[in-house]
Amino acid sequence: MATPLSQTIGAQLAAAADDRTREWWERYLKGSVPFRGVPMATTRRVVHDTWRRVGVDQLDGEAQIQLALAQFAEPYCEDKLAGVLALSELLLDRLTLRHVPALAQPLERGHIEDWSTCDWYCVKVLGRFVAMGEDRRLRAEAIAGWRTSRALWQRRAAAVSFVNLASQGERFFDGFTDLVLTVCAANVADAARFSQTSVGWLLRELSGADPARVQQFVEEHRGSMSREALKAASSHLSSG
Repeated sequence: MATPLSQTIGAQLAAAADDRTREWWERYLKGSVPFRGVPMATTRRVVHDTWRRVGVDQLDGEAQIQLALAQFAEPYCEDKLAGVLALSELLLDRLTLRHVPALAQPLERGHIEDWSTCDWYCVKVLGRFVAMGEDRRLRAEAIAGWRTSRALWQRRAAAVSFVNLASQGERFFDGFTDLVLTVCAANVADAARFSQTSVGWLLRELSGADPARVQQFVEEHRGSMSREALKAASSHLSSG
């Protein structure tokens, strides 16, 4: 159900929409999510301006987080991206370990069902959420727990959330490599393309820190990996 904030943001985004931009993005994403046709910079400006102008920034932190998450229920990609930008640029330092169930809601409820929105959410919100806390191990384990979800996009998020962290390997925390490979093992069991590509992408980044472990994983799971995932996972390895 639309909130007054999402209606205000939606009206401003609709006014800024461009048909040529919309057509390009819908072709690029093959219609997986509808677009208004609004550039990222404009969406960012609308979010920041609206947050202050309508007084959302005066609400308590929990209310602001819920309003940001409510953006994902909107049908258009840019409206969902408004939620990503609000969480990543206005609310990130308010998120704690106890917010993980709330952060899962857009994925559990089917409000994120395309790779573009999913990956923006993972890279700009979830990965940074994990990295910024002194309790990073607990945060990482909580997000990695999504690997058992029935929802494809939540399982993808369990992997893609770590792509900007994987190159640190054990420097991120002791046992991080094992955790990443556990996520990969869960996702590689699904032949769906976007489960497979999450594995390939994550292994490619991890190979910079631990190429031997990645090579071992590829050899053990080669029969389950798509050609696309194998190519990505092996792209930084010296052989194989």
